[in-house]
Amino acid sequence: MVLKWWWGTPPPTLHLIYEGRVVAELKRERIEDQELYHFRYLPAFKEASLGSLPGLSLDVVDHWSEELWSFFVERIPDIDRPEIQALLKERKINRYDQLQLLKELGSRAVTDPFEIRVAEAS
Repeated sequence: MVLKWWWGTPPPTLHLIYEGRVVAELKRERIEDQELYHFRYLPAFKEASLGSLPGLSLDVVDHWSEELWSFFVERIPDIDRPEIQALLKERKINRYDQLQLLKELGSRAVTDPFEIRVAEAS
C-alpha cells in the first residue's frame, strides 16, 4: 500500500486516552486518490478490559472509513451554536475538517471516560 500525502505535512494522529494510558489512535490518511480515516485499538485497550467502541469491533485490528465514526462525531459540539462559531473564528478552525474539530473541541465528553489528545511527536 503506497501512501501519498496531499497535505504539506501529515494531519495529526489523535490518541484516545483512558486512565492516563494511550489505548487507541485515530488519523486521516490519503491513500492513492482516497482520503480515509484510520482507527486502531492498541494493546492497552484490551489490557484495560474495555468493551469495543460503537461501530468499531475489537476483532478488527485496523478500521478504515471515508466517514468519521459516530463515536467521534458525537463528541464534536454543534458548530452552529454562537459560542462555538466564536471559537472556530478565534482559533481559526476549519469547520469542514472533522479531525481538526475533534482535536480542538471534542477532547472530552460527559458520556464516556476517554480523552482525546494529539499524539506527541516521536
